[in-house]
Amino acid sequence: MYTQLQHAIDEDLHNMEATGKVDLGIIKKLDELRVLLGKLENKWLQHENTDGFYFYQGVRNIELMLDRMQDRFENAPERNDNPKIAEDSQILFKEVFDLLHIAESNAVNQETINSILRKTRDLRNVAEKQNLIELPSVDTENVDKENAGYGLTSIMKNLDIPIDDDPLIGDTEYKNNN
Repeated sequence: MYTQLQHAIDEDLHNMEATGKVDLGIIKKLDELRVLLGKLENKWLQHENTDGFYFYQGVRNIELMLDRMQDRFENAPERNDNPKIAEDSQILFKEVFDLLHIAESNAVNQETINSILRKTRDLRNVAEKQNLIELPSVDTENVDKENAGYGLTSIMKNLDIPIDDDPLIGDTEYKNNN
């Protein structure tokens, strides 16, 4: 499914690296890849097996890397990122397409789960080394702060931790009393 797009992206990256100039035509190919990723994400979100979430997360991580990659391509001239972004992207895309190969399958078993988890970790490690990991601000923007508080309260109730007591205040009172 991804083979033609993989070859087209790889060719563009090689050309950019050879010429030392970013070709923003790659953005269109990244958008095509995003469409395919969206289909895979929906597939795994609708999967009857809850282990499908691991596959969804793997694909979602690719999407986050593409966002960062696109930002670097678009701002390469101002940041003196030519042709480094092409080189970094080539390295990352090896991991991207390895992960997609697993995510495309319909097999959900211990072997594929272990593979998708390992490949997702590998993707994130390579992305971090190549400066293609999502910025911390992306994570904070995606957190539903209203529901996060509710979720924390729910977890604390399940763990039988008093909600009204602030653990930091309790530590201070303990230290003052001893």
